[in-house]
Amino acid sequence: MLLKKKPNVASQAFRNAANAVQRSDNWLGDYYRRMKAKGGNKYAMVATANKLATIYYKMVLNKIEFNPLELTAYQQKYKQAKITYLERKLNELKKDVA
Repeated sequence: MLLKKKPNVASQAFRNAANAVQRSDNWLGDYYRRMKAKGGNKYAMVATANKLATIYYKMVLNKIEFNPLELTAYQQKYKQAKITYLERKLNELKKDVA
């Protein structure tokens, strides 16, 4: 006998919150838009909902307030990570050619 799969109320709430964040002018909105460009709307919603759930879990577990990042600081951090990744890939390609 198969049981009908019921939607989880918590996951629905996090997905709704992620969907609401897509046009906001903060770092979570920027994250949502990057994920949407990477994998589409559903991918972005699930990824952002996962990030929101992780933030919520850490807040409840450690009993701390949410301290959001500034948008410019988040974008700078992302750009630096991308530069580091591309430099590492370039060095790997140089080793393959040589």
